[in-house]
Amino acid sequence: MHADETTYRVLESETVKTFYWTFLSDKQAKKPITLYHHNPHRSGQLAQATLVGCWAHVRRKFFEAVPPEASNKSISNQGVRYCDRMFALEKDRENLSNQERLQLRQKKLAPLMEEFFDWCRKHKAMTLPNSKLGKAFAYSLNHETTFKHVLLNGQLVLSNNLAERAIKTLVIGRKNWLFSQSFNGAKSSIILSLIETAKRNDLDPEKYLKYLLYKLPNESTLTDKEALSAYLPWTKQVQASCRYILNIINPILAQAKVGF
Repeated sequence: MHADETTYRVLESETVKTFYWTFLSDKQAKKPITLYHHNPHRSGQLAQATLVGCWAHVRRKFFEAVPPEASNKSISNQGVRYCDRMFALEKDRENLSNQERLQLRQKKLAPLMEEFFDWCRKHKAMTLPNSKLGKAFAYSLNHETTFKHVLLNGQLVLSNNLAERAIKTLVIGRKNWLFSQSFNGAKSSIILSLIETAKRNDLDPEKYLKYLLYKLPNESTLTDKEALSAYLPWTKQVQASCRYILNIINPILAQAKVGF
């Protein structure tokens, strides 16, 4: 599962900031879900969850520490290249099974990570702590165990970019509506969850919302989980009724070798 958060403003809140979280199933999920959840606080607790660090964040720290016109041999650029080497290894393994990917990670990625963290420890002692480079070293070493957790399971990925892209949807919306008057208003993010989950299942969000608004009032109860499961975006009936039209005609166009 991927997760990320961003700040929010609720006028009735006693605190200046509240938070929106997004939780997503990973790319391998057969039933992909994107969920947005408003919380007055940033802290949270997930039972039996193991935190996995995002290597894109590590790379970004070193990239931001690269001085203008720095040579490729600069310390900060070396940190960027270490991360690039890790991502290059993973790119070559996208089509492997989780078990195959895990075995190769233990063989090649794990030693490269050890080399990287040893390199960080060596150069951190010679770097000003409050410099951008010093902070990049501190960030990497303070969360070393978390960054190594990707080696525990072949299904895990090096970056959390999936969640970062998802949270941008809410951030763009926030720039338009600015805040919510009440906590109940902030909880209306369930609509955004439906829209983004529909997209991940190749549905037309407008069609899907219309489908729900037309069909659900005819149900005798809205507490029957089995009955409600028929409205989930990956069911055959919903897929048949709400898919993007282009998803249907694109194969025809491809076969006829016609394009726009």
